[in-house]
Amino acid sequence: MVLLLAVALTFITAVSLAAILRVIYPPLWRDVYTLFVSYKVIRKTRQSCTTREFVVDQFERHARVTPDAPFIIFKDSTFSYKLVDLQANRVARALLEYEISLGDTVALVMSNEPAFIWLYLGIQKLGARASLVNHHLEGDSLLHSLTTCFPKLVIVGDGHDAYLPGRVFPLKSSLENTQVVTYGPSRPPVDLPCFSDAMDRVSSEQLDLSLRSTLKLGDPCAFIYTSGTTGLPKPAIISHMRAVLHSHCFSPLGFSHNDVMYLTLPLYHASATNLALLNVISVGATVVLREKFSASQFWSDCCKYEVTSFQYIGEMLRYLVNSPTVPEETLHKVTAAIGNGLRPDIWTKFKNRFKVKQIYEFYGSTEVPASVNNLFNIPGSVGRLSPLLSAAMNLRLVRMNTETNQPLRNSEGRCELIGPGESGLLLAQLSDKVSFDGYLGPVSQTTSRILQNVLKDGDFYVNTNDIFTLDQDYNMFFKDRIGDSFRWKGENVSTAEVSNVMNRAGFVQDTNVFGVAVPGCEGKAGMAAINLKEEESLDEDKLEELAQLCKEKLPVYARPRFIRVQRQMSLTSTFKQQKTELVKEGFNPAIVEEPLFYLDKSSSSFKPLNNDVYQDIADGRVML
Repeated sequence: MVLLLAVALTFITAVSLAAILRVIYPPLWRDVYTLFVSYKVIRKTRQSCTTREFVVDQFERHARVTPDAPFIIFKDSTFSYKLVDLQANRVARALLEYEISLGDTVALVMSNEPAFIWLYLGIQKLGARASLVNHHLEGDSLLHSLTTCFPKLVIVGDGHDAYLPGRVFPLKSSLENTQVVTYGPSRPPVDLPCFSDAMDRVSSEQLDLSLRSTLKLGDPCAFIYTSGTTGLPKPAIISHMRAVLHSHCFSPLGFSHNDVMYLTLPLYHASATNLALLNVISVGATVVLREKFSASQFWSDCCKYEVTSFQYIGEMLRYLVNSPTVPEETLHKVTAAIGNGLRPDIWTKFKNRFKVKQIYEFYGSTEVPASVNNLFNIPGSVGRLSPLLSAAMNLRLVRMNTETNQPLRNSEGRCELIGPGESGLLLAQLSDKVSFDGYLGPVSQTTSRILQNVLKDGDFYVNTNDIFTLDQDYNMFFKDRIGDSFRWKGENVSTAEVSNVMNRAGFVQDTNVFGVAVPGCEGKAGMAAINLKEEESLDEDKLEELAQLCKEKLPVYARPRFIRVQRQMSLTSTFKQQKTELVKEGFNPAIVEEPLFYLDKSSSSFKPLNNDVYQDIADGRVML
C-alpha cells in the first residue's frame, strides 16, 4: 500500500511539474521531442560506428538480405540491390587494374545516371575516396577542382551532358600523374580509355574485405566541393563517421525500406548524395533518379513510380508552385518533402495546393558539424534553438559586427548570445566528440573558420558564416550568408571567382560581386559592381565581351544577373570591398544613380536596366 502511494505521489508530482513547466515555458514539449529525435540519430550512428558498419557495409548488407529489392529506378529501368552490388564489384576490380587502393582518390565528373552510384560504391569497397566534382564547371574552375583533390584517376561521364568529355579532355595535359578515362566509349575528338570496358573484363564476385579492413571512421570517405573565400571551389572532407551520421538523419522521420525517394538534385550536391542517397542505402529503400529537375514531369513521375518522399531545394518548390495545374499533382502518394531554402509564402502555397502532409525543412552544412531540423511544419523555420537545445546541441547564435562580418566581442573579449526577436551568427562548438574535418588543401582554409575563446577561455567554435533570426518561440529562420559566397539556383556562388573572371576584361579596373534579393526568387542573384579604368566607358562591344567572358568561364548559375558601373570602388577602412550598402541598394534604378544592366536570358547579353525593366523583373515577367 505504501509503495502504491509512493508511485502515485511520484506520478502526480511529475505530471504537476510538467504542467507548471508548460505554463512557464510553453515550447517545452517541442524541445523534449527535438532532443528525443536527436538522440535517436546519435544512437543509430553509435551502433553503426561500434559495429564498424560503414555506408558501403550498409549497402552490402541489403544486397545480401534483400537482393531483389529495387534500389535505383532510372527512366524505364530498375536496378536491384544485387545488380548494383555486382556492378560495384566490377567497378572495384576495374579500379584495381588502374592501381587504385585504400586511401587513393577517384574523381567523378558525371551528371545523374545509375553508373554514378555504382562507381561511388565501388570506390568505397576499396576504402578509396570519391571526389564528387560539379560537372557544370568550366575551364579554370574545373581544373582547380580536379587538381585540389589530388586524384589518381578521373572518370568522366556523359549522361545528358554530351559536351562534358570535351570539356575535360583539354585539361588532361595539366593533370600530371593522373589518369583520365570516360565511363562509356569516347567520341571524336575526345580520345580516352573506356572504363566500362575494363569493368566488362573483370569478375563481379565480392571482394575480399581485407582490402578496406584498416579503414578508420575518421578517414575521408568523399570530397564534396563548396565555394569559399579562395574564389574557387574547395574540397570539403566528408569522413566515414560523418557519412554514417548523415545516413541516419531521416530515421526520426519514419523513413524506411518501404519508401521511394525521388531525387532530381545533382549527385555532386551534398543534399543529394550525403542525405538522400545515403539514407536510402541505410534502410534499403528505393531511389528514383532523374537526370535533372523538370517541373512539368515532376508529379507524373511521382505517380508513375509511386514516390513517397523527395529531396528539394527551395528554388525547386517555387517552380512547382508556379507551374500549370496537372491532374497528378493531387493523385500522388508523396507524404514528405525534405530539404532547405523554402520561403514561408511558397511553403504555404505548396502544402495547400499539392497536399503534401509534411515538410521537413532543415539547415545543414557540407563541412561544418551544425544541423537543425524543423519537425513541426512551421512555415519558413529551419528548426529550433532554445537555450535548452543550444546547450544540448552545442550550437550558439551570437551577435555580429555588420561591418567586419565577424562575431561581436564585448569589453571582455567574449561573444554575446542573442535573444528572441534578434538575428545572430550561428557557431558550432568543437569538442572531443565533435570535430571539424575542414578542407583538403592548405591548413589555413580550415583554421580560418575556427574561433577561440568565444564564451569562455579555451573553447573552440566553427563559424558557419550563416545568419539566423529567432522568433519568440525560439524557432530559427535563415536570414543571410556572410563572407564571399551566396546561394543562387541551389548552388553556392563564389564572389571572388566571378570577380576574377570579370577582371579579365582589359577595361575593368576591379569588380565587387555580391548577391541581391529578387522578388519571387530563392537565394540571391549575382550582381557585379565594376569599376572601369580611367577614360574607359561601357559600350555595347564591351558589354558583349563581359557576356562572353561569363559564358566561357562561369557555370550558368554563377553568371551575374546584374551589372552596375561604379565611378569609384566602395572600400572599407581596411581597404576591403564594401558590399553592405550595395546590397541594400540592389538593382533598383530609382535608387541607383549609376548605369545598370541586366542579363537578358533570351540573348545571353547584358542590356540596359530601366524602371520598366525593373518592374517587369519584380513582377516576374522577365525571368532571370
